[in-house]
Amino acid sequence: MKRVAVALLAAAVAGTSAWAQKTKEGDKAWLFTLSGLSNLGVGGYNGGLGLLYYLSDDLGLTVGLGFSTSSTTTKAPAGSGGADQKESSLGLTLSPGVRFNLASSGPIVGYAGVGVLVGIASETTENPNYVSGDKVETSSTNIGAAVTVGAEWFAWSNVSLGASYSLAFTTSSGKVKTTSGGTTTEQDAPSTTTIATTPSGAFTLSIYW
Repeated sequence: MKRVAVALLAAAVAGTSAWAQKTKEGDKAWLFTLSGLSNLGVGGYNGGLGLLYYLSDDLGLTVGLGFSTSSTTTKAPAGSGGADQKESSLGLTLSPGVRFNLASSGPIVGYAGVGVLVGIASETTENPNYVSGDKVETSSTNIGAAVTVGAEWFAWSNVSLGASYSLAFTTSSGKVKTTSGGTTTEQDAPSTTTIATTPSGAFTLSIYW
């Protein structure tokens, strides 16, 4: 039984080694971030869909599109006479970048990348504090850049799983429009700047063709 197990393990290792990937000019891959842990992979395809295209054997161009939306309704307290509070948000990101494969060993490829991120987001709260007719609308623009190192493991010749670690810089600014008692006012939203290291957490599924 032990010999059978060893033989199966050896066959699996041999099969995996056969899937070692040497990227070449013209190779393309769809990139998907698998949710569940966190976000941010090379090129910043933050929880969305990305595309990788190799300009040369180990130099690739990445571009990603991220999308998020949410909607929540909170019922007004019974007997209060107030209106239900409704909150909604929408976010879009575009993130081009480049990546360079540094080394490979069997089915594992190590890489480094740099990327930029441009995003817009909006949040709306209708009937805040259950006051009918009131509204708070926030819009923001986010700009960022990141340096990333990571690795991908080729489970098959055209399918890989990857994870990465990034040093990211982001800044945001925006406007807040408030409607209360029939009067609308507008002011600048607080500006924020963040520099942080970010473990990928999420896995990136790459499908090559």
